[in-house]
Amino acid sequence: MVFRFLLAGIPGVFMYYVLLYTLTDLLGMWYMTSAIIASVVNVASNFLLQKFWTFGDRDTAGVHRQAGQYIALFASLFFGNLLILYLLVESAHLWYMAAQVVSTVVITSISYFVSRRIFAARSRTNNSVAG
Repeated sequence: MVFRFLLAGIPGVFMYYVLLYTLTDLLGMWYMTSAIIASVVNVASNFLLQKFWTFGDRDTAGVHRQAGQYIALFASLFFGNLLILYLLVESAHLWYMAAQVVSTVVITSISYFVSRRIFAARSRTNNSVAG
């Protein structure tokens, strides 16, 4: 399941990095503004891929509850990412792209464990009822 989680996240992470670099280096935006825009673009694709493919939760009855939980997760990870990014760039003087790689590892780890609770718990309940 960890492999599927990482594989499902690749398109969103790729788009995030492309936007972060493009907006910052090519369009001259502040790296923090670029990170905010890139994060918003990333969230919808990740929700759908994680729910339906990674965790195999095909049930749509609880999708509003899950979406709410996922948005809460996203919001906390979003601010966590910005904090890590800012601290590594401004305090540790890392290049913003290198700092983002460090933050991505931390945020992805947290995201996996929380996402698993959001989606897999419902899947296990449905499987035990059916099995």
